[in-house]
Amino acid sequence: MSAIDTTAPSEAFLNLATSEILLHRILVATDFSHYSCRALKEAIAIGRQFSAEILLVHAASPTAYGIGVEAAPVVPPQTELEAARAQMAAFVHSEPELQECSHQEFIEFGAAGDLIRRLAREHHADLVIAGSRGSGGLERLALGSVAESILSVVPCPVIIVGPSCRFTTHPFRSILLATDLETTGLRAAQFASSLAERFHAKLTLLHVMERRSSRHAVQPELAEENARMELARLLPPDLPAYTSATIRVEHGKPGELIPEIATLLCASLVVTGFGDRSSFSDHAPWSTLSQVIRDSPCPVLSVRCHFI
Repeated sequence: MSAIDTTAPSEAFLNLATSEILLHRILVATDFSHYSCRALKEAIAIGRQFSAEILLVHAASPTAYGIGVEAAPVVPPQTELEAARAQMAAFVHSEPELQECSHQEFIEFGAAGDLIRRLAREHHADLVIAGSRGSGGLERLALGSVAESILSVVPCPVIIVGPSCRFTTHPFRSILLATDLETTGLRAAQFASSLAERFHAKLTLLHVMERRSSRHAVQPELAEENARMELARLLPPDLPAYTSATIRVEHGKPGELIPEIATLLCASLVVTGFGDRSSFSDHAPWSTLSQVIRDSPCPVLSVRCHFI
């Protein structure tokens, strides 16, 4: 297997041949909350598998008083940075296993989304991990309104650790790939297959067909068979030499069924594709992907369908 550079275009993503994934740097976005602690634990577990360096990033925001344009900082910026550094030190100290990993800490003023995007590019991060409160939608991730920016703009795959996640020291034991077979198939499938090969993981490919009442719809049996064939075409030919894969086609609402099947399979990771128009949109941006993240018993890895 050849190596994949997850931060730059590669011919490996344009065909079904599986290539080895190499994660050298994992960026963890943190606001020092309980949800960020979940994300850090996941980063440590994955970092150990790849001997990756962990980059801890926090965007400091000055506290202000007053109204409108006349608002002024309550405390000097330097004091705010010192307080953030103290929080970072406590955050790092709270996770002793981090000391066994190579890591760096970054604290700067600015919008969190912009900072994460810039540092991910400057340090060639292969993966970004963030925690989620899951209290309503992706706009309410632990990092607040920057969640959409993290998923849409960073040049590498993103793992969101939702509130229902059960931590495991083996993050790639059982992988569930969920795809709509239209916009989220190939790159996510290759990523999932590559992880399954490397860690000899159980791999399940899932497509959820939403029920439609139109009398002009394709016959259900034929549509399901076509979906199975399309899922099979996403599997690289060398996969059986490393592990086995199961194909599932279900009927219902993706946002409900994906977490249910992930629970049934004891999945340790859900993999989805992600594009300008997410397959998990349900005609309302982020709604289904948000539900998957909120209810899944394991982290959700979103792989961009197109390079940026």
